[in-house]
Amino acid sequence: MNIRKFIGDKNFYKMVLTIALPIMIQNFITNFVSMLDNLMVGNLGTEQMSGVSIVNQLVFVFALAIFGALSGAGIFTAQFYGKKDNEGIRYTIRYKLLVTVLLMIVGLFIFVLFQEPLINMFLHEGDDGGSLELTLDYAKQYLNALMWGIVPFCITQVISSSLRETGETVAPMVAGFSAVLVNVFLNWVLIFGKLGLPALGGVGAAIATVIARFAECGIVIVWTHTHKDKNPFIVDAYKSMKIPKSLVKSILAKGGPLMLNEFMWAAGMT
Repeated sequence: MNIRKFIGDKNFYKMVLTIALPIMIQNFITNFVSMLDNLMVGNLGTEQMSGVSIVNQLVFVFALAIFGALSGAGIFTAQFYGKKDNEGIRYTIRYKLLVTVLLMIVGLFIFVLFQEPLINMFLHEGDDGGSLELTLDYAKQYLNALMWGIVPFCITQVISSSLRETGETVAPMVAGFSAVLVNVFLNWVLIFGKLGLPALGGVGAAIATVIARFAECGIVIVWTHTHKDKNPFIVDAYKSMKIPKSLVKSILAKGGPLMLNEFMWAAGMT
């Protein structure tokens, strides 16, 4: 059997790396923002570090659910892009917006009403790493501040995923890298009280993350809408929320199991 027919040429692998490397870097950067909070807050003590770490694990489950939901629609975005069907891409963007809004409402509902029981699942009397009451309090403070960043995070994921699926991987990567720089600087300022500002500890880390999320979202939105020649599908994308029923059924059939798989895996790891 000739195995060479299963191996692409140099141009193929060059194209794959050109697309894949920026995506890998951006995903690393996106997760690195949360890890930065854990690392920098760790200098303040066990309770604050534990509170931040617990909340980031809960947010991780939410983020993976969003990723799974968008990935299902992304299959169709890539197909429409291959057929140069900009109207089809608009349909998938609208679907992504609607399903993201639905998941965001559910997520915020859970985080607001059930934050204490969720956090308490990670706290046990056998722990000898500090006060459980303080850890719970710090975790709630951090989560309440961090929730303001869920909206820009979701918008970023909708647009960035659509850009990647249509061949544009550099812009989302640049936006993610910019968010890390903003987060690192503001963490230093707000956590430790630099440049004349008060030291806010874990809450400061959450505020820094929220601002970084808004910065990343702003960069992605501005770049996408100021490069309509590269992104013709964005024109009139929000003019209506019309989506063919047949397409919705197809996306749900393929994307539903994917979202459930991502959610269950993240929940299991957490």
